[in-house]
Amino acid sequence: MSNATADPEFIDIDETCRIIGGKNNPVHPATYYRGVKAGIYPPPDHPSPGISRVNRPELVAALRKRISAARG
Repeated sequence: MSNATADPEFIDIDETCRIIGGKNNPVHPATYYRGVKAGIYPPPDHPSPGISRVNRPELVAALRKRISAARG
């Protein structure tokens, strides 16, 4: 079993969606999973059945990469 459920570097899908879309306008989880499928966001870790956690530093790095690409 992974230690991702207790590790502060791993966040749940709701927090992931708030980081991607903003606190007041989080994206829908389906949007996050479509981004994972497209290779935009890092995939979640599954420390146990029914639990998904995303590596926060990897998510932030992916978002920074997208911002840099958009700026050209």
